[in-house]
Amino acid sequence: MESFLTIKAKKEAELKEQRSEFIAYVSPAETREEAMAFLDSIRKLHPQATHCCWAYRVGAPDEPASYYSDDGEPSGTAGQPILQSLEKEELQNAVLAVVRYFGGIKLGVRGLIDTYRAAAENVLRTTEKIKKQATEEIPFSCPYSFYNTLLYKTEKLEGEIKDASFGEIVEGRVVLPRTNAPQIKAFLEEIRHS
Repeated sequence: MESFLTIKAKKEAELKEQRSEFIAYVSPAETREEAMAFLDSIRKLHPQATHCCWAYRVGAPDEPASYYSDDGEPSGTAGQPILQSLEKEELQNAVLAVVRYFGGIKLGVRGLIDTYRAAAENVLRTTEKIKKQATEEIPFSCPYSFYNTLLYKTEKLEGEIKDASFGEIVEGRVVLPRTNAPQIKAFLEEIRHS
């Protein structure tokens, strides 16, 4: 898979059902750590909420890691419908949380499933989606004499160098569109044999 759909920016939407208030938040997240940091920020924003249920899909588009939590709601009534909403939209590298303030009326299992799904779909309906290129990360180590050429080739191939450290040699990671990765790999192989 060379490209995938994700969301452009954070968004929120509210839904009321039987006096309970459901507030859905969605955000881009490329890693589990980014997703969990976003969820922590939502919990801090709503410390009095009865539940903060969530789901996310992160990682490589052809092998996404998917997780969800019902956060105290009956098993399968919240996190799973939220995750299914992300999957239905074919969204990757996204996290979605639904905060619930209990209004005093129990919704039952079917009511919870339907309401959490509706809250998730509600925020996704208003969220701008974008297509992104699948990327690949390539670790490298090269002599200083080749670093400027590596930098030039990486930029020309729409990539960037991350975490570069300059010791006896230069080490770091090249992150670029997956379709351009073979060219950088070939160049790094040339460096290794020179």
